[in-house]
Amino acid sequence: MDWKPISERIIMVRLRNKVRNITIIQCYAPTEEATEDDKDNFYEQLNEVMRTTKKQDIKIILGDFNAKVGSDNEGVELVMGRHGAGTRNDNGSRLIEFCGMNELVIGGTIFPHKNCHKLTWTSPDGQTQNQIDHILMCKKWRSSLLDTRSKTGADCGSDHNLVIAEVRLKIATIKSFYGQRQKFYDVEKLKEKDTARDFNLELRNRFQTLDRETDETVENRWGKLKKIIKDTSEQKLGYKTKTKKPWISSETNTKIEERRQLKKIRDNAKTRDQKTKANKDYYDRHREVKRSFRNDKRKWAENLAKEAQKAANTGNIKELYNTTKQLANKQFRSKKPIKDKNGNALYNDREQIKRWQEYFKELFEKNSDENLRENETDVPGDARISCDPPTKSEICKAVKEMKNGKSPGIDHIPAEVLKCNPDTTSDILFELFKQIWETEEFPEDWKKGLLIKLPKKGDLSQCQNWRGITLLSIPSKVLMRVILNRIKTVIDTKLRREQHGFRAERSCTDLINTLRIIVEQSTEYQTHLFLTFVDFERAFDSVSREAMWKALKDFGVPRKIINLIKSMYNGYKCQVLHEGQLSDPFNVEIGTRQGCLLSPLIFLLVLDRIMTKVTKIKRGIQWGLMNRLEDIDFADDICLLSQNLNDMKNKIEDLRKESAKAGLKINVKKTKRMDINCRGNEDIMLDGEIIEKVESFQYLGSVVTTNGGADEDVTQRILKARRAFIQLNPIWKSAQLRRRTKLRIFQKNGKSILLYGCQTWKVTKTLTGKLQTFINSCLRRILNIRWPEKITNIELWNRCNEDQVEHVIRDRKYGWIGHTLRRKDTISKEALDWNPQGRRGIGRPRQTWKRTVEREIAEAGKSWGEVKGLAQNRVRWRSFVEALRPP
Repeated sequence: MDWKPISERIIMVRLRNKVRNITIIQCYAPTEEATEDDKDNFYEQLNEVMRTTKKQDIKIILGDFNAKVGSDNEGVELVMGRHGAGTRNDNGSRLIEFCGMNELVIGGTIFPHKNCHKLTWTSPDGQTQNQIDHILMCKKWRSSLLDTRSKTGADCGSDHNLVIAEVRLKIATIKSFYGQRQKFYDVEKLKEKDTARDFNLELRNRFQTLDRETDETVENRWGKLKKIIKDTSEQKLGYKTKTKKPWISSETNTKIEERRQLKKIRDNAKTRDQKTKANKDYYDRHREVKRSFRNDKRKWAENLAKEAQKAANTGNIKELYNTTKQLANKQFRSKKPIKDKNGNALYNDREQIKRWQEYFKELFEKNSDENLRENETDVPGDARISCDPPTKSEICKAVKEMKNGKSPGIDHIPAEVLKCNPDTTSDILFELFKQIWETEEFPEDWKKGLLIKLPKKGDLSQCQNWRGITLLSIPSKVLMRVILNRIKTVIDTKLRREQHGFRAERSCTDLINTLRIIVEQSTEYQTHLFLTFVDFERAFDSVSREAMWKALKDFGVPRKIINLIKSMYNGYKCQVLHEGQLSDPFNVEIGTRQGCLLSPLIFLLVLDRIMTKVTKIKRGIQWGLMNRLEDIDFADDICLLSQNLNDMKNKIEDLRKESAKAGLKINVKKTKRMDINCRGNEDIMLDGEIIEKVESFQYLGSVVTTNGGADEDVTQRILKARRAFIQLNPIWKSAQLRRRTKLRIFQKNGKSILLYGCQTWKVTKTLTGKLQTFINSCLRRILNIRWPEKITNIELWNRCNEDQVEHVIRDRKYGWIGHTLRRKDTISKEALDWNPQGRRGIGRPRQTWKRTVEREIAEAGKSWGEVKGLAQNRVRWRSFVEALRPP
């Protein structure tokens, strides 16, 4: 059809095909040793070619990219497989980024082959071989790519091997779904004041006219209340109607209907004059519809962007994720078959749902060899925790604290309905809660969960590569919130200070920085340090119920509240939701109730009892003159610390024994150890297996290495941020979204991922240079600056109102330091002044995080002691941080 030479490195040809036209682009990329400008120019040209190709075409890009992509596809699974060769180089990273931006897959990494069929180039001396030639296929037609390999036998008269791809074009058949989908009330209408007022009035009237019997059961009372709530919701709110284009307003729909009527008039016109006039009217209205479409989508996207920013500011990660997913129009659909226990594929929906029920039933079945029970000791309940039935004010407070946007349980009642008027809801639920409290009986709906499947990594035809989340009744969560509000403050004062999970004023950053300081200082003072990062198998889902009740009792939770929680767990069942159909219910006999507000706290109590027993013998690192630090924990992410290998062996064995009593099992394959300043190669064994020794480990989302540096962490953060940026490609390409909206989304979804944990980084020019280069490339993409147009970095930052990344990191770091210094009796605060008992090596000391902070403070004319005093006053501290910024 057409061919076009783009440059000396790129040529394009367009071929006609029965299924779809095919665009083939042949490339020759600069070598790895080429300048950054040459590489940038090549990929800018290639991106411009991709932008100008027809969207409907099947796109195939092939050639010598001089790019080694390797076999590690973590974070870029949508771009490449795990069957590449070699180690990734800079050109490889650029190729992966290009593929992600243009929705391409690298064929040579998808199919398993011998190395001789992967390698595409041999050096002139015959000693070096690499995979640097690639065939790229558009992701939409990935299923048509049957194989990609090199042919070593082809005599091409070149140091490159012939690379071929086998392609069979086929069009997938989309099967219609005949199952019944769950209906959801249109709670968005409650944002309108008139609708909310009418809804509340109708609900209160129905409640006041409700027949009440003095001796009715909890089940009957709940059935009546559920009916009036659901009937009112159906009458006043109706159900959500799913649309492919949710941004279309009612005004636009009216114009579409008018256009449809004009089309009928045009089709029925008899004379030429009538047809001409009708045709003009139709196209005038058609232009109005298109204009209205654009305006609607722009408003919709801007509102979502504002919601995303609000969610990011308030730390609502779920809302941030959902709004971004809507903007990017990302949906996951898995129509692939699953396999039974014997590895046979199951295609029928009924067979699949039985398999899911079987899998989860076995997962939550009680182990036959029940854990050893401990001697019961009678611990009196804490007098500060009330055992009286919930008051209306407590119920009202709990209702207000419920989060919007949560999927309802089996009763289909969403939180927004209850939150429409918390006072009315508290009146409705008061007598029910009181009866439940007195009888210790719960409605059956409250003891059932809907189990939703979510994919993990790996082969999705295997059930174990999916995880389940449970949807519980929202009214039941209100009662659990009342109980949680009563006990959490009292219990929090009794938990070990090493535990940071699910607790106020504690964060992952605290533990990441503490661990980095411990590693850096141990390295500098040449002291032995042994770390073990413990991983439990299905921790929340396998903990023993007996251990839960014992932990609640030991922490002073009154018997009344324990009995209520026990009653909620007794007879607890789940049903798997698969393709709109529910499996038969099955009993859940172990673990905490997923989705229950009490579950995180109960799990912490069990873990606290375990760690208290494990650390009774002091085997940690010296922490001050008289104390030792045994571990740092974020829920079940435990890092054990010791200065002696035998101590670590004994500690991990004690942890295994105590955990087993509570139903928890350590996953030896995922548990890792790290040794600092240790030359020995002695192994640590657990359950007959060796715990793997590593040089780096991802702890709470941040990579920690044996030298305490942040270079590897920064590399990983750039990879993750690039992946997130690529996934939001529809947003950056959108013509409806304003630049300001795109930049706002980038700040909250790109930079927030990129700079996670930056408060703990030892900042160097090399490190900030990598980060700034990535940010600049993203900003240029957002501003649609294409080859051959160029602007300076200063102009780029001014256009985007963007601060240099070095300044952003410094602001965040000192914001965290100030917050930490104002707190009392915390490990993260003590770590800022911690030094091990050892001796520095000869020569200039290595640059560390602490030394970097001390240097920056000294440049501002302050000492560390003065800074600790300044931090106690927020106003003075903000002024000090502002003064640290360069002019």
